[in-house]
Amino acid sequence: MRGMLAISGVLFALALAYWLGADAIPKSRLGGMVGADGLPKLLAVSLGLLSAGLALQTLLEARKRRRPGAAPLPASETADTDWSGHAKAMGVIGIGAGFVLLLPVLGYVVSVMLLLIAVTAYSGRRPSVQTGLFAVGGGIFFYVLFVHLLKVPLPAGVFATLFSGAA
Repeated sequence: MRGMLAISGVLFALALAYWLGADAIPKSRLGGMVGADGLPKLLAVSLGLLSAGLALQTLLEARKRRRPGAAPLPASETADTDWSGHAKAMGVIGIGAGFVLLLPVLGYVVSVMLLLIAVTAYSGRRPSVQTGLFAVGGGIFFYVLFVHLLKVPLPAGVFATLFSGAA
């Protein structure tokens, strides 16, 4: 329990540091409606809320365990460390790193499509037409959301260069 509370505290501190870092981004009169600090601040708030939720969940679980007649902890929770959960998390981080590396080269739309395909495959879903449609629809949806509605400039990638030269 103490470990989870410590982790939630560290995550909350990271959220605060991320907010302060986003707040230090220079304001530009050329920026769109949201500004360059909008998305990082949204991510900071999200991380702060999730870390507070983790702390609350941990405290509620500890309170439930202290009640008389509460079931003992399962063996998996009393073991030193179950690394399978950590390995899965590292896989998700690897997918995110791949997205960040491909983003400037392939552009936002194609990178998001590949990200959605990778995440669905990593979560155990087999490739299908539905997965492809989900990826294409998701890439287009997020492009319209960020570029057209929120006016956030995103990398176009090599495909935009190829197609703009052909016109």
